[in-house]
Amino acid sequence: MRQVIKSAMVVALSLGACSEAIDDQQEVALPDYAAQVAELPSPPNDRSLPEVTPDEPLGAYGYSRYVYQRQGDAIVATLIEGPLGRQVRCQQLAQECSYVELQAIYDAGGEIPEYLEMDRETLGELLGQLARVEAAVLQYETLDDACAAGLNISSAQTANMGIHVTDPGAGMEFDPDRPQMILFAKEGGERIPRPDIGYCDGDKFMGEEGFRPVGAVFNLMLTEEHPVAFAGELDNWHVHHNTCAGGTVENAADVSAEVEVTATSATPEECAAGGGVFVPVMPSWMMHAYVVPEFDPQGGVFSMFNPNVWPLASSPEDLLEIRTIRDGETIPAPIINFSFGSIEAEVGETIRFGNADGVPHTVTAGSSIDPRPGEFDSGVLGTGGIYDISFDEPGNYQIFCALHPEMQATVVIN
Repeated sequence: MRQVIKSAMVVALSLGACSEAIDDQQEVALPDYAAQVAELPSPPNDRSLPEVTPDEPLGAYGYSRYVYQRQGDAIVATLIEGPLGRQVRCQQLAQECSYVELQAIYDAGGEIPEYLEMDRETLGELLGQLARVEAAVLQYETLDDACAAGLNISSAQTANMGIHVTDPGAGMEFDPDRPQMILFAKEGGERIPRPDIGYCDGDKFMGEEGFRPVGAVFNLMLTEEHPVAFAGELDNWHVHHNTCAGGTVENAADVSAEVEVTATSATPEECAAGGGVFVPVMPSWMMHAYVVPEFDPQGGVFSMFNPNVWPLASSPEDLLEIRTIRDGETIPAPIINFSFGSIEAEVGETIRFGNADGVPHTVTAGSSIDPRPGEFDSGVLGTGGIYDISFDEPGNYQIFCALHPEMQATVVIN
């Protein structure tokens, strides 16, 4: 859906005009959104994808419930993260959600911040679990230590994450003392292809030095419902879909250069040609835990990406900008966890709102106390729903979700 707005700004020039505006507000009748919601299909459980696939890429990797990406000519789902409804996400610089910060909050003995949505006892239990994870990670000071313990290097280095080093004896149950994988990272470059990293030869690591432990990865059997593991609700587990595991592919711009297959943008054919294995659905829930104090993440202990792991980023907000899926010339504005986020564009630029949540939303002009659906209104957007809009005049335009009136934002048009 696309809509061009000439001007959605109404300026009251007198007290009388204000009174008329208030009277008009009282007469505004919102569409029957409830009936529209009732017609939408919904996923049967936390692990299932919606029946409807968007026509365009959508979402932000590590930040939104759903991510859809382009693979060749198709748009496919590549990630589910967290439970279906509202999630407890702690991914803002102003919020203290890292391992070190959580410990400091607990040690201070004061009130627990509301955004954590847990009491002091629960926070204490969580910190006890994280201390066990920290000990499990820091027993491996080097990749030599990991090789000697029987672990295997199983991935390339991903920016702001590192490489996955798998413990084949860990099983598939939740145990803070024995994560299924340890994350190691090395300074230098956003991405290191798997063949360039090295391998274990007995109890020795054969490769370049410099990899250091930064965190842990947990894997649990794929169940219909979101896992209950760490204390509290901060741990949003994810499931990978349509993913290429491993392999290399020739760079079309330089056929002599080999680069790692982009795990979530490679088609099955590209994946196979590069020596990888294309997996429609990874059969597990997965989650990261960054518990090494030296690499304490500003974006939260359970963030998918860590701004303090190379290449360094200034904040989780910067990582959100990097990880937001983009396609074409539109300005992406994914709806993430009941929030429109910050939206800014130039006159004439197309803003693409996309619902990356597990529940329906609207993009409606005005606010809950001053709805103006006649100016512009997306109607109900189910998961994957897209709404394009552009503005022909500069200004600040209010929007809200008619289904969740607390969702409000200002679109800034320059």
